[in-house]
Amino acid sequence: MILDGHVHIGDQDPVWGKARFDGDDLIALMDEPIRVLGEEVRVDRAVAMPRIGATTLTDTTFTEQHQVVIDAVAKYPDRLTGNFVLNPRLGLDEGIAELERLVGGGTFRMVKLHPTLHNYWPQEKTLTYPIFEAAARLDIPVLVHTGEPPYSVPALLDTVARDHPQVNIIIGHFGTQKICYADDAINVARHNPNVYLETGWGPLPRIIEGVKAIGPERLVFGSDSPPQDIFSQIRVVECLHRKPPLGVELSDEQVLGILGANMSRLLKL
Repeated sequence: MILDGHVHIGDQDPVWGKARFDGDDLIALMDEPIRVLGEEVRVDRAVAMPRIGATTLTDTTFTEQHQVVIDAVAKYPDRLTGNFVLNPRLGLDEGIAELERLVGGGTFRMVKLHPTLHNYWPQEKTLTYPIFEAAARLDIPVLVHTGEPPYSVPALLDTVARDHPQVNIIIGHFGTQKICYADDAINVARHNPNVYLETGWGPLPRIIEGVKAIGPERLVFGSDSPPQDIFSQIRVVECLHRKPPLGVELSDEQVLGILGANMSRLLKL
């Protein structure tokens, strides 16, 4: 099974102006055939969240921000799972209440934090710790955007992970966006067994280092599509099957674990 743990759907993004990309567009993309480990496959499931710019709008409710995702997972329950993006600046109690409602309905299985766009330090206890506590109650992972200073440097999650050992925390983008903080991301995961690394945006040499440091079982696939292309990101993970120096000779089972089974286990699908 190929499970993309990080995709965005919604209307035109109000921050970056990216064109509309809805649930139907996503399913059409997922259905495009691709060869992985010599077999023709498709992307079986994806974890969808709103366009991040939509979660900055102060004149919308959390439900309105997520309506495109709510509708898409209802239309494609066998292919899509929801990820709730919680901007604590817009109302922490209201956001947690909506998160609990959607997770309780069975269609959402993850919550995402975006410290950069929502403007806070991830270890700021009054804003983020109640979200991690809610994730513990709901038994869902927390995906955290990382990859640029000052708010989204992976090292800032070390204290958070230590304070919430019962919560599975996914470092988004392998610590890579405008700047590559892959070493930071790997070090946080090395010292915290509840931390996972998302492969999307990660350069192959850095992902190889991650496999060697913490093993393939704590790497999960997420493309960040759009803007990333799902299939280009799959190819990076598939290369781990190759012999050194291009890979680390992972088994078929280990590669497919990164591409789907590891995330499926975290989401309890």
